[in-house]
Amino acid sequence: MGQDTHSIDWQAAQWIDRMSRPVLDSDTAAAFDRWILTDPRHVDSYARMSAIWQSKGLEGALGEPAHLSGASNDDDAAPNGGWWRLVRGGAVASLLALACVGGAQLLVSDASYATARGGTRMVALADGSTVRMNGDTRITVRIAPWSRHVTLERGEAFFDVAHERLRGFSVDAGGASVSVLGTAFDIDRIDSDTRIIQVYRGLVSVDAGTGRQWQLPAGSGLELSGEHVRSLKGVAGAHPGWTDGWLEANDMPMLQLVERLNRTAAHPVRLADPALGDLLVTGRFQTNDPKNMLEAITAIHDLRWHDAGDHYVVER
Repeated sequence: MGQDTHSIDWQAAQWIDRMSRPVLDSDTAAAFDRWILTDPRHVDSYARMSAIWQSKGLEGALGEPAHLSGASNDDDAAPNGGWWRLVRGGAVASLLALACVGGAQLLVSDASYATARGGTRMVALADGSTVRMNGDTRITVRIAPWSRHVTLERGEAFFDVAHERLRGFSVDAGGASVSVLGTAFDIDRIDSDTRIIQVYRGLVSVDAGTGRQWQLPAGSGLELSGEHVRSLKGVAGAHPGWTDGWLEANDMPMLQLVERLNRTAAHPVRLADPALGDLLVTGRFQTNDPKNMLEAITAIHDLRWHDAGDHYVVER
């Protein structure tokens, strides 16, 4: 059993190295899922190793700053550097006592959050990250010792991700997946086909399937609509405008603009003619003043609007 434990700890150490890389391919992620679920001892070992790696005690035990060195991808090859010295040198047991992490318990946190139309919400996650949710938004969150994952089921959310050396942070927006280690970005799931991703700090990796992948630095963004892709420039500031009550449009179709406005508007807007939804709008509008906003929008395309009692109507 002792040899089995040593072997599992070595495997866990190798997975620590692989899973710490900024961008993971789908085959590696699938292989990790198979390994972690094969044996409860794999979960226990990975949780202990994760806590050790992120503890300050690691630096003292190694006598150098803790960092992941270039471990081999070959399972039969010994990884170089800090982790190999930990596993082969028998330092695991002493670091467990040093870190006092109690890693034998598997801690997986699952939660769901939602907002109604007309409201926003700030959610603090267990890892220290925060999610600011726009109106009519729903997310599900899973925080595990080896991963942090959010599903954006609908709506828009701004993610300010706490940086960790080990666990990545991924968001599934349905048709597009965003992966990071620590950064700030906004995802708008406008409809079944359209996703808008804007990066305010750090670097994100976007995977839209079928080999379509991008890396977006701060100040840039991407609009995905089916097979169509549009790059977004000039993403400025520390957070998206909607968090301060502003809606920023850059050649945005009228239909998208109305959908985004209606997430926070108590008095929704409707288009009298669906064809109006294709008109493009550029500008910065204050969402808490819908009448002035409608005046500005309709002036751009020589349209009219009126109050229909329980909603506003935009027409030609």
